[in-house]
Amino acid sequence: MKTNLKTILVIFSTFFSLISNAQFLDKLAKKAEKATERAIERKVEQKATKETNDAMDDVLNNKKSTRKTSSESSKNKTISSSGSDFVSGTKILFEENFSRDAIGDFPVKWFTNSSGEIVTFDGDSKKWLQLSDKGSFSPLNISKLPKNFTFEFDVTITDNFSNYSTPLNIVFTEKTTKADNVWNTVFKRKEAVIFNVHPSNSLSAKGRSEVFIISEKKEIMKNKVDIPVFSKNTSIVRVQVWRQKNRFRMYVDGKKFWDLPTAFGDANYNQIIFFIGTYKNPIDKFFISNLKLAEAGEDKRHQLIETGSFSTNEILFDTNKATIKSSSATILNDLGKALNENSDIKISITGHTDSDGDEKANQKLSEQRAESVKNYLNKNFDISSSRMSIFGSGESENIAGNKSESEKMQNRRVAFKVIN
Repeated sequence: MKTNLKTILVIFSTFFSLISNAQFLDKLAKKAEKATERAIERKVEQKATKETNDAMDDVLNNKKSTRKTSSESSKNKTISSSGSDFVSGTKILFEENFSRDAIGDFPVKWFTNSSGEIVTFDGDSKKWLQLSDKGSFSPLNISKLPKNFTFEFDVTITDNFSNYSTPLNIVFTEKTTKADNVWNTVFKRKEAVIFNVHPSNSLSAKGRSEVFIISEKKEIMKNKVDIPVFSKNTSIVRVQVWRQKNRFRMYVDGKKFWDLPTAFGDANYNQIIFFIGTYKNPIDKFFISNLKLAEAGEDKRHQLIETGSFSTNEILFDTNKATIKSSSATILNDLGKALNENSDIKISITGHTDSDGDEKANQKLSEQRAESVKNYLNKNFDISSSRMSIFGSGESENIAGNKSESEKMQNRRVAFKVIN
């Protein structure tokens, strides 16, 4: 009986063990199945994530590539610039380097209602006029400003010049009385062209310049620009002004910052005044030196573009030939630069001769000379031949007699005209 009972217990134990093992195996199988599902899900997620990332990379790379291409395209763009077109006048009317003035004195041939003194810097014998606080400073030896002139001077400053200190103002105006030696900012003068320079802009380390045009005692124009070439860290710059009748151009170290075609009026401009306000920092100072006023020739480089026509007898040829003389390079180069700056215009070139010799020969010679000018501009400035039409008028349009050499020189000319 006991044996049977033990047997029965063993059987039941085995049975329940098998059931338990089966349940365990079942659970294990389910776990394995779920693990497999999770593994598959992770793989799917990983693949999806990778594909998404790859897709995003492609998009971003494409955008990056696009931006790079755009940037490279921008970098590859060429901006045409004529560089410096300043041409200093050759007929000197006034020069000042303070060589005859004693150190510590105010120059004898200058006016001021303030003060100033001649100074030098360590290691340099060059003399400078140091401009003191608030006042006008004017050279007394200038009595006329021609309709075409250049005016130049060097300027420097003390270190770390404050943005809040005065700019250096330069005035071109008409003096009628001694009282006019002082510039009055209330604009009591009828006409004036004023500009200034300052080494510090409140928003940046760049310098700045302002311009003011006075007409009929009223301010009719005012503006300002940055001048990066003049800053607190700049040792010396050269300021250059070029007047061509009504046009005002201002340069710093040869770089043009102002070009105003209608700045000068019809006044008898005969005075240059430097004036300053207040130095907010007592150690701030402006220094000027090496001043030069010169009469300039007409601005032939721009005349063709601005008026539509231009005629010159400065283009010279060998006698009875179409060979251009080397002395003609200046005027031809000026015209070539002007045409390069204005690539959308076309011109006619017409040759003219005096009336010496055979009329038919002169007609042919005038055409050949126009052709030579065209070839020069094409070769030296890459001006397309399609932009230039040539004509010859021979002796048929003489503008002077033909007796004296001076009259013949007037007739021997080349005329340029802008055409549609």
